[in-house]
Amino acid sequence: MAAFWGLNYPMLKIAFYYEPPLFVLVFRILYALAGALIVFRKHLTLPKTLKENLILLAISVFNISLFMGLWFVGEESVSASLSSVLVYSYPLFNVLGSAIFLRDRAKPVALIGLLFGFFGLFVISDSNFTAGYSDGIILLIGSAVSWAAGTIIFKKYTRSINVATVNVFQYVYALPVILLFSTVFEYNSIKPVGLQFLGVTAYIGILGTGIAYFIYLHLFRNYNISSISSYFFAVPAISILFSAIILSERLSVLSYIGFGIISIGIYLSSRK
Repeated sequence: MAAFWGLNYPMLKIAFYYEPPLFVLVFRILYALAGALIVFRKHLTLPKTLKENLILLAISVFNISLFMGLWFVGEESVSASLSSVLVYSYPLFNVLGSAIFLRDRAKPVALIGLLFGFFGLFVISDSNFTAGYSDGIILLIGSAVSWAAGTIIFKKYTRSINVATVNVFQYVYALPVILLFSTVFEYNSIKPVGLQFLGVTAYIGILGTGIAYFIYLHLFRNYNISSISSYFFAVPAISILFSAIILSERLSVLSYIGFGIISIGIYLSSRK
């Protein structure tokens, strides 16, 4: 899952070369929906009540529409590696939200690890604000807050809904919303779709979303949020590696120091 998501960030930069961000997101959701329907079709069940549909709609808004919309627009003006680091500030909001709404108490060593991780994020963010990235950074942090809210809603209200159904219906409800916003705000920027764009978005949608999100939801269904949130700091590490290889991106010295601090946080949080 971490590898799939880590590769998403440089692949998105390539996709943005061809099309505007919300239109890219339309194809991501389309591919994710198609892939999830094919792979998990035997496990799908239809929502039984209006309440279940409303819960799935809320998850779709926070986990897909708002989260990915803010992320895609924010990454357009921020490097892929920095974007991945900022989006993955979400474990802090996850742990705080779960403590308030789920009464999920984190162990002291896990909290120390999270603090190290987010201090590293602060170092990286502060070193890049002077690069004219401030608007993008705010959007990316907002996307992290939205993602955390979606995760808490999923954890609290979907025990009676299987993971495959949640995974598929979050795309079903998000697709018309993103398509509408892309049509309204990006109509003049959309170009004829080419094979390269279709190939890149196929990866982002099928493996980087449909399959990876199912793994993610499965983990959060079966484990406490505080016990696994810190592991997601591995995604920016993988993204930085892929961004350096694919896009030849290079970060500042402070960014690498921040990344080292994040690594300490991962180590502390993973200790039993």
